[in-house]
Amino acid sequence: MKKIFTLGISACLLLIGCQKAQIEHTLDQSRDVPWADSSNSHPKNAAFRDLLEKYRAKGLPGISLLVNDKNGTWVGSTGYADIEKKIPFRVGQVAKIASITKLFMGTLLFKMIEDSVNTGLGYNSLYDPLTKWLPSHITDKLPNGNLISLGQCMKHETGIPDVIDEDKFYLEVLNNPVKKWDQEELLEFIYDKDPDFAPGDTAIYSNTNTILVSLVLEAATGKKHEDLLKEYLLRPLALTQTFYQPYDQLPANTAQGYFDLYNNNTIVNVSNLVTGSGNGYGGLYSDVFDLYSFMDRLFIKKTIISQKSLTIMETYGKPDFPNQYGYGIMKKFIDRGEDAGVGHSGRDLGYTANLFYFQNKGVIHAFLLNYGTAGDSNLKKVFEEFQDELLDLTLNP
Repeated sequence: MKKIFTLGISACLLLIGCQKAQIEHTLDQSRDVPWADSSNSHPKNAAFRDLLEKYRAKGLPGISLLVNDKNGTWVGSTGYADIEKKIPFRVGQVAKIASITKLFMGTLLFKMIEDSVNTGLGYNSLYDPLTKWLPSHITDKLPNGNLISLGQCMKHETGIPDVIDEDKFYLEVLNNPVKKWDQEELLEFIYDKDPDFAPGDTAIYSNTNTILVSLVLEAATGKKHEDLLKEYLLRPLALTQTFYQPYDQLPANTAQGYFDLYNNNTIVNVSNLVTGSGNGYGGLYSDVFDLYSFMDRLFIKKTIISQKSLTIMETYGKPDFPNQYGYGIMKKFIDRGEDAGVGHSGRDLGYTANLFYFQNKGVIHAFLLNYGTAGDSNLKKVFEEFQDELLDLTLNP
């Protein structure tokens, strides 16, 4: 997610208390490192530890970080998962991964394409118009709705406005902070809007695109996309610490999420302000171990999808600087040239996450942070400094 509408959010904090919250106070029940932990022997152990402590001291509430490189796997954490209860942010803390959900959705699509006998989807489906699957009462009201393809949705080449840029949507979120939105309810906020550009002219990130992908998967199979996600990915890969809000009960060790609503260096708990989770573009919660396992098998072991699928997935379009988009995947930090990373970032109101494979360096990094960087704040600038220092540390000898 790329923008958060903050006007009046304080009013919703009172409303949340009157509705059933999905995240209550965090319990200290994080899992340990699921292998023989050699972090202390990693040559950058002290540097990674110093980095985390530096940015905890600068105000970031809690961070867990995993880096895999030629020297092995380093993992560490700092800060609080629950500030109010003084619960430490553990290495295996579960937190919201936000738009990294899109990488899972893209991978899911290719798994289903490879299972064409049972799904009715094939590689050519990427080029078929949405009208093949979606009814006219949707496509006729979508900007460019009768002109765009499934593949253009995957690559953000549709010109469809982003639902999260609509102030009316955020006003509704404020009035119903823990509402469980469905896809068509979200699409109503951009129906009959002017398109941002003609299909294929450029690429501009829009969460609405992945809502449409989820609808296509459901129309093609007659199954809910959340069930397909579990059937094709989460259960076969044994990602036991990955959960999909609001369909799954979140575990007791789910970190609280925070944001500086008033930009006065006072952060507020916004864990239960639900910004459309569960509709393809966000909603997954996970820990760094599940994220690393997924990334390792997708890009290094290459056991999740075929090489053909992976090659197509990594066909990138026109830059949306500093990013480029493939089919459900993001190439980020393209200003670093060959050191750009592939994977996806996640930005939400109370949470931030990265999951990237830096192919030129043979490095995977995954981190979770329980502070939102989708909206502007002083701590967003601190986070960006953390991200830059992490990249320098992980990608340089």
